[in-house]
Amino acid sequence: MAVRLLVCAATLAELSAYLRDGEPPPMNEGAHCLASGSVAVAVTGVGIPCTLLRLPPLLAELRPESVLNIGIAGAYPNSGLEIGAVAMARSEILGDIGFELPREPGFQFVGEAPFGGFYREMPMSLAPEFLADPDGNPCRQTNACTVNACTGTLRTGLMRERLFAVGMESMEGAAVALACEAVGIPACEVRAISNIAGDRDMRPENIGIALRSLRAHLQACRRREEI
Repeated sequence: MAVRLLVCAATLAELSAYLRDGEPPPMNEGAHCLASGSVAVAVTGVGIPCTLLRLPPLLAELRPESVLNIGIAGAYPNSGLEIGAVAMARSEILGDIGFELPREPGFQFVGEAPFGGFYREMPMSLAPEFLADPDGNPCRQTNACTVNACTGTLRTGLMRERLFAVGMESMEGAAVALACEAVGIPACEVRAISNIAGDRDMRPENIGIALRSLRAHLQACRRREEI
């Protein structure tokens, strides 16, 4: 089986931003093809381990031409991204694998170690069909960071922003990039901002704003594809 596009997200709430009214969501950890048969959607779970466990078998089964990873994200303090903004990742990096330090900055990235060459910045596909907002204006592009533990303090947010020159963080993006790179499939990542990656503030209303913005963006992209 081969599809044109696989759309994946960590949770059903995030994946639903791509689905139209009446399109059935996946009922389990596998993928579900939409009515046209050229697009498949899948919930791959929260975090790096779930993504790397569940996505590769789907890539082998579906053989998609490309992958779109969607969801919500935190924006780093100086990124200029506000709650509800939609951004596309230019690159991804695994940002919290390394060593705790007793001195500033308090963390050393594993990529700086002699054996850390695997942990590098990975370019992402800037798929033009998902780049424009509902009014046809290009959405923001930024470098992205994937972490096991989401930022909860301003100190950590500023440190990650400075170390990696990134604008947003998630818990899955780099895992999607790794899985797709391993089999030569381009991966695009589109996320809406639900919080500022500083002192922890995950108000439900901000998550709702982000999900609605993501849905408006993706539905507009789908409509343009049909013209």
